[in-house]
Amino acid sequence: MKVEGRRRIERVLATPELLQPAFQPILSLVSGTVVGHEAFSRFATEPVRPPDRWFAEAKRVGLGAELQALAIERILAVATQAGLPDQTFLSLNVSPRYLAHPAVAAALALADPATLVVEITEEEAVSDYAALRQAVAPYLDRGVRFAVDDAGAGFASMRHVTELGPAFVKLDAHLVRGMSSRETLQAFLRAIHTFTVDIGASLIAEGVEAPGDLAILTRTGLPLLAQGYGIARPGAPWPRVSAASSRAWLAASRERPTDPWAAVSPRRAGGRRRPRTAGTPIEHSVNIGVFLGTALRGAGVNSLESLRALGAVAAWRRLREAEPEVATLKTLLALAGAVRGIRWGTLPRFEQRELIDAVASEQNGDPGSPAPGVAPMAEQAIDGPPAIARRSTGQTPAMDHPRARRSAPSP
Repeated sequence: MKVEGRRRIERVLATPELLQPAFQPILSLVSGTVVGHEAFSRFATEPVRPPDRWFAEAKRVGLGAELQALAIERILAVATQAGLPDQTFLSLNVSPRYLAHPAVAAALALADPATLVVEITEEEAVSDYAALRQAVAPYLDRGVRFAVDDAGAGFASMRHVTELGPAFVKLDAHLVRGMSSRETLQAFLRAIHTFTVDIGASLIAEGVEAPGDLAILTRTGLPLLAQGYGIARPGAPWPRVSAASSRAWLAASRERPTDPWAAVSPRRAGGRRRPRTAGTPIEHSVNIGVFLGTALRGAGVNSLESLRALGAVAAWRRLREAEPEVATLKTLLALAGAVRGIRWGTLPRFEQRELIDAVASEQNGDPGSPAPGVAPMAEQAIDGPPAIARRSTGQTPAMDHPRARRSAPSP
């Protein structure tokens, strides 16, 4: 039996075309746009069975790393040929046991680290987290981001989160499917969202099987990412979001609260009533919220569309002119994340540094010279814990400021 299994795996390794990649879009529920794609492997050969059984057999016959490396190479080759859409990331599933294997490391080295997300699979328990952290470290140094799957499904997945500090946390599909009928699951969603805000990660809701599920998640007002058959089935690059899901998102987004956590009205927070906005109100954007949204409106940035048209750096400069005390380096990262529809901590590290370098010399009002103390400030903005509004929608690095704390809602 083992001999037959080895022959099957060797046949796949000798014929890479038998591995056919498929891609599923990941949708931002704030902007309604696709921000990433998860890649899967399909086996176009006998016996017909789920991919996880192929990988399990490869492990049993001692070819697990080789098959994993081939799957990565095939995915990257197909994605490169098709051209990864701008402003999106590519997520690959990798077993934690193979991260340090030379074949897998060489395959992952073919990817652009700025767009690569490595999703740690839950196929087996991790017994040595020190070794796993050591295996992850070289990838993090290159700017690769990590995701942890099935959060909320058990202790193991949550320990992955606390040990690895991922950029993305994927909510277990079981929790998403039951959310429409169980208020306790909606409460859990809010709680785990608050946790991901505190660690600067983006929360992805998996298992969105119907447009109704998408609508319920959108109406929470939380800046989530989502994926599932109800949004688009996996397919050749790059599957489009279904028309039914697009309609469901658009209708639900009109019912979404500006800030699902706040007990403070925009009038109290900003001292004036918020005007009606054409497009998505800026307060609805990832990382923004009432306080920073009010400051941005004062700078003439009233909607997500206007923020995207300006770009993060130009919007930050406007904000610095209108309210310089709010225009911190972390605010810049918040704006860049909002443009992309992702958490500021999810931005690639090299991109965070480029953004900060672009404005650092302006912090002291002298465009021609670096501002004193900017280097340590930049390190703190990138590496430090996000002391941001933990009671709102993940809201803003500008909330470090004492004035923001006075305006923030009470617990």
